[in-house]
Order: sequence, then C-alpha cells, then structure tokens
Amino acid sequence: MDFPLLLRRKEQVEVGAEFERVHADRTVETAMVLSVMNDTLGIRHVRYVLTIKKPQRPVPFREGPRLLALEAFSAAYRVRVGR
Repeated sequence: MDFPLLLRRKEQVEVGAEFERVHADRTVETAMVLSVMNDTLGIRHVRYVLTIKKPQRPVPFREGPRLLALEAFSAAYRVRVGR
C-alpha cells in the first residue's frame, strides 16, 4: 500500500532531528525537534527551536521554543538535514 508522503514523513520526526526550509529571500530556517507529543485530544504536536540565517545578517539567531501540530510542521519543514 502506498501512503501519502505526509503520512510516511510523520515517523521521521523525532527528538533531535533537524529540518530546513528556505525562503525566497534566501533566509534559511532550521528547526530542531525538542519533543513530539499528543495534546489532550490526541493530536500530535512538535515542540522545536529555530535557527534563522538571513543573508543580510552575519550571525544566525535562535527563536523558540515553538509548537506546531505535526501535520503543519511536516508541511512547513520538508527537508531533513544533519543525518
């Protein structure tokens, strides 16, 4: 059976994993997973911190922790890095 990419991708989101997305202005966001947990309704969520590298800033900066539903996290951060 062939599952949609998003369903297969959920299994790869684990503590310590890093995922990236690149914006049109070449800003690179790297999300490091801190935890994956269920809320009270059973919806999976990802708690993560971001390292943001902007082309016009010499030093990257961190933001977070942040929280997204696993579905939203998987849609936003598709590329796993640092295996």
